[in-house]
Amino acid sequence: IQRLMGAKTTKPGKMVPLEDGPVKSLLSEVRETFLSQSSFLELEAPINICGDVHGQFHDLLRMFEYGGIPPASNYLFLGDYVDRGKQSLETIVLLFAYKVKHPENFFLLRGNHECASITRIYGFYDECKRRFNVKMWKGFCDVFNCLPVSALIDERVLC
Repeated sequence: IQRLMGAKTTKPGKMVPLEDGPVKSLLSEVRETFLSQSSFLELEAPINICGDVHGQFHDLLRMFEYGGIPPASNYLFLGDYVDRGKQSLETIVLLFAYKVKHPENFFLLRGNHECASITRIYGFYDECKRRFNVKMWKGFCDVFNCLPVSALIDERVLC
């Protein structure tokens, strides 16, 4: 988390080095975290609701700068974390790391881009293949299949 958050002082688009072993471990941990929680989340305000990051890593860092760092602030992300942007890996790794570290304050829903067929077309597959390998992409897709699909906030707001 510290290395990824430290990227806010670098030029946007500069890749953060990610290592194979720690990313694989993170995927295993976050998968178990998602499976231990319901696919329908019942959450309470106050919570920051964020949408469609699409691999725009520096925009994500700015969201945390303005909204606060977990667990001081609660977050619900509405999906579409990867594809289109140039730093989908940094984006999804940071989000997964926060989910593992703060499972009761940090929530991620599945968007239409958290799907193998979509990520194959819109860039995440190519980024994984370039920086890691196809097996790593399959690992991410396996975790995407475990993401919750909806949330209810204060019994009033359905996401």
